Amino acid sequence: MLDRILFPTDGSAGAMSTLEHALDLATDHDATVHVLTVQDEDIEDEDEDAGTELVELAADRVRERGLTPRTAIRSGRPYRQILDYADAEDVDLIVMPTHGRTGLERLLLGSVTARVIRLSDVPVLTACPDAELRYPYRRILVPTDGSRCANAALDVAVTLASVADVPLTALSVVEGSRNDANVRSSASRDRIDERAHDAVETAADVAREASLSDVSTAVVHGSSVHNEIEALVAENPIDLIVVGTHGRTGIDRYLFGGVTEKLVRTADVPVLTVREPNVA
Repeated sequence: MLDRILFPTDGSAGAMSTLEHALDLATDHDATVHVLTVQDEDIEDEDEDAGTELVELAADRVRERGLTPRTAIRSGRPYRQILDYADAEDVDLIVMPTHGRTGLERLLLGSVTARVIRLSDVPVLTACPDAELRYPYRRILVPTDGSRCANAALDVAVTLASVADVPLTALSVVEGSRNDANVRSSASRDRIDERAHDAVETAADVAREASLSDVSTAVVHGSSVHNEIEALVAENPIDLIVVGTHGRTGIDRYLFGGVTEKLVRTADVPVLTVREPNVA
């Protein structure tokens, strides 16, 4: 369950549209919504009154949805203040847009958002402001390579799917190239393929043990993990991708800066990233 959801805001249109998605989740989980704005220490003309207006505007919307808001204004490096607040308040999920305006938080991927994703010990849900944010989700997709981080992402996805009573798909991508036949032996390719099938079947078992009735699996081969994931999303009614920020080198290579970062940047649906605690 998600008991405490943190929503950092800079007041941009993207932030406010993402807030509505956060409130959809909060309603289903009866969660408290923490609204935070950070006055950047590197910006000299920050207006404290403007910060107050931002959090109160968002808090009013939280109340309109019948939820309980908590508001806070902090000063310092935005990404560090967001992480510190999440830790101090023991939040379960951070929700933020992939882009925002230059100003109070500068929520630009590659800056605040990227750092939060890399360093947060709690899941981070990011959404492109231009994307259609649908809730309840029609289906949740979990790419997996069987790593501990992927399994942590699976646990989060199963929780969300259980509460919303929506289907879940576990996907593993076997990445290869045209030269694979010359580089890898047939036995090696078979082992990689077997690991991919094991990963999705293990994920399906976990989901079914949590009483999810609609669980599917897919193993696909392609030269780009990122492209194969997005192709599956485009071809199916998938409204959320849940993925680990790190993974083992091999089948999926879910390393931030690689597949996961590309998904966060370009996916047409929200991406929920999960970092295994204590991963360096």
